[in-house]
Amino acid sequence: MAPSNWLVLNLRRIYCMVIPNRSILPNSNNDRLLFVYDTLLNSVTFDFLDYLYYAIFLSRQSKKKYVDILIVSRSNMELSREEHYIAAVGSDNIEWRLTNLIIPLSRLFPSVGRIYILDQEEGFEIVKRYQTVHPEGYSYVTPKTAAVRRDDPNLLYQPTLNVCDTAKKIVEAYFPLTDKRQIVTITLRTYDYIPSRNSEIACWVDFAKEIDPLKYRIVFVPDASMHGVASIDEIKNFEIFDSACWNVELRAALYQRAWMNMGVACGPLAISGFMERVHTIMIDRSLDYPLDYLEGIVSSGITPGKTPNFYSSSCRFYLGKDNKETILKLFNEYVD
Repeated sequence: MAPSNWLVLNLRRIYCMVIPNRSILPNSNNDRLLFVYDTLLNSVTFDFLDYLYYAIFLSRQSKKKYVDILIVSRSNMELSREEHYIAAVGSDNIEWRLTNLIIPLSRLFPSVGRIYILDQEEGFEIVKRYQTVHPEGYSYVTPKTAAVRRDDPNLLYQPTLNVCDTAKKIVEAYFPLTDKRQIVTITLRTYDYIPSRNSEIACWVDFAKEIDPLKYRIVFVPDASMHGVASIDEIKNFEIFDSACWNVELRAALYQRAWMNMGVACGPLAISGFMERVHTIMIDRSLDYPLDYLEGIVSSGITPGKTPNFYSSSCRFYLGKDNKETILKLFNEYVD
């Protein structure tokens, strides 16, 4: 790795001429599926979780040991997104999410091997090295989306997500096991893009006031956005673990440590949906969504108010609004 004499230095040069290029040799990727995520065609959001889970499902079907990920980055992302989306998230938000969201999400799955971030031309050179590629037929000429039918009857839940020990230990330092209160997290969505999906913060605050602090430890997780930071003032009288906003693995570790995770149906909370033995309550506000947005969701196989088949059995969706009465009712049902 760091030669200290001329002999090893020359041996290393020979090694680097041959070994790093082994992936282009015939049959070198037989045990790997390449999952191509083209950012021109796919949203750079927590929806990536569903797409990656489906790629892992396909790798199992084709008896592949690893899933390698090729993220195709585009220099003209703003041309492919609506103006109001760019206005809501910021012009550099796509690049931010690649490194702070997509890659950390990938690392929650042990079967993920290599991760490439390349432009389209370089990316296609990677594609040519693999026999098994999802989406099938992806090429420079025919880029394809990584779509998944979320109502596929064969796509069922299997434990695939793993939280690293370091993240667990950090969260346990914040929330020691000696504290016998049951942790209840509240994940907020406060986002300028499709605000009808947002949390009713006042209702969640009223709910938190009703909960016995001797039995339950309420922890708020704000939205990981500029708007989420601004909303912290509304929940300042409660415990806030904003570290989970900016570190995906700490978010996952907190959800795993908790007894229950609650919130409106949103991308970040989906992490909890891939975990066993953790109660997850998602209040689905689909009836409030803009019609064209709702139609897009339904066309992908999502039924409003129905938990996807590939989420854990301890995760439940409920169609309605996140008002105080509904939140308390659902919480008390679990307590009972």
